[in-house]
Amino acid sequence: MFRSGSTSFAAVSAAGACIVMLFATEASAQTPVKEHYTVSGGLLGAANYSHFKVNDGPESYDWKWGWMAGIWLGLPLGKVVSLEPQFQYSAWNYSQEDASEAQDPSLLAHDAFVHYFSLPVLFKIHLGRGAAIVLGPQFDWTLSVDDENEEWEKDDITGTSVAAFGGIEFVPRSRVQIWARYIYGFTNMDGRDAPGGTSEFLNEGFQMGLKLQLWGKRVLADSDGDGLTDQDDACVTVVGLERYKGCPIPDTDKDSINDEVDKCPQQAGTEKYQGCPIPDTDKDGINDEADRCPNEAGTAQFNGCLPPDTDADGIRDPDDRCPAEAGVAANNGCPAVPPDQDKDTVLDANDRCPTVPGVPEMMGCPRIEGFDASKVTFASGSARLTAAGKRELDKGVAYLNQNTGINVLIEGHTDSTGKAAANEKLSLRRAEAAKAYLVSKGIVASRLSTAGQGSAQPIDDNKTAAGRARNRRVEFKVQ
Repeated sequence: MFRSGSTSFAAVSAAGACIVMLFATEASAQTPVKEHYTVSGGLLGAANYSHFKVNDGPESYDWKWGWMAGIWLGLPLGKVVSLEPQFQYSAWNYSQEDASEAQDPSLLAHDAFVHYFSLPVLFKIHLGRGAAIVLGPQFDWTLSVDDENEEWEKDDITGTSVAAFGGIEFVPRSRVQIWARYIYGFTNMDGRDAPGGTSEFLNEGFQMGLKLQLWGKRVLADSDGDGLTDQDDACVTVVGLERYKGCPIPDTDKDSINDEVDKCPQQAGTEKYQGCPIPDTDKDGINDEADRCPNEAGTAQFNGCLPPDTDADGIRDPDDRCPAEAGVAANNGCPAVPPDQDKDTVLDANDRCPTVPGVPEMMGCPRIEGFDASKVTFASGSARLTAAGKRELDKGVAYLNQNTGINVLIEGHTDSTGKAAANEKLSLRRAEAAKAYLVSKGIVASRLSTAGQGSAQPIDDNKTAAGRARNRRVEFKVQ
């Protein structure tokens, strides 16, 4: 178990910090990666559909099918452009079915397959993942001539030639790709020494085929270098950990102590208390560091301790009327034989005017001279004071101005005529009307409180008119 400020927690905190730093260092040590493609390569094959295009000649060659096979190497120059040399072995079919050498000796290989080694160099412009445009030069070297009639030899065909091509590839980044190209040659393929020949035999054809990618891949971006690709990283620009989806260790309560070492991750705290708030052991609302008595519930006024008991009589000073003299609870902390300085039979412990003789009903203070509670009268059935009622309340104004330390309760009373609930409401309204009159005469409102007693506290017989008149009254009681 951890203790506040203990060496054990300090050690654990230090270990936790080291672990976090280790993870952060490991993650940050990696280099940010942009999305890119690696060098790729594989096999390819195609069908050739070709012929000799004859310039300035009397005959034209038929389009015939041949074939091609080879390998390719993809060199990415960016996300959009790549360079791709290919190494091909090709068989091109040349045929002019309506002619023969005897009929037209100017024709070149009018019924033969010519085998080439070809080196097309593709410049590819990728139009997204679906297609790419290709174009570039092609270099061909004649390898052999396959003529069933043995009329033609390799030397009859030009040994080295140049062409250009353009075309399209579909799904160029996938494992299997479909492609097609148009090829046009610029070299006269007539390698014979026949004098006077003016015709040029130029290669022209189409290739349609498949490519199989055997190596190479797309490398996804890892912008913050934390080992998680951006598509799986919830915090793309911040180094984080895999278990938090690429984000740093969270600090849910924002107290700068991460959740993995925070014992109170939902509540802001301090490092000293393992990420928890400063404790309040005695649950008195004052934390232990500000509490002079952390194991005993106290009050803020006394810094977390209980109020003092100066006279050690078991009654705390705020509740002790005689805090320097031991007393008893029954006498509010004053001695068992309490003093009565003004000899008015109201003990000093309960006397609101301990040096002036008074009466018990006024808490030891004097009566209001000449005041008659039943003369505070109102208009019939209402809380509107009569002129006589106001004159009687003026005696209360004079009394309160002479005794500024006194607060009073203004009680309204009615006779028993009518319903009790209505009488209670009327009595309260009349008490509040009397208070409003006193306030209008300059008495501070905070010295006055009100209560409505209805007909519950009669002072005379409600069966007589005189008795009911006395019961309708407004009384003042010292508090």
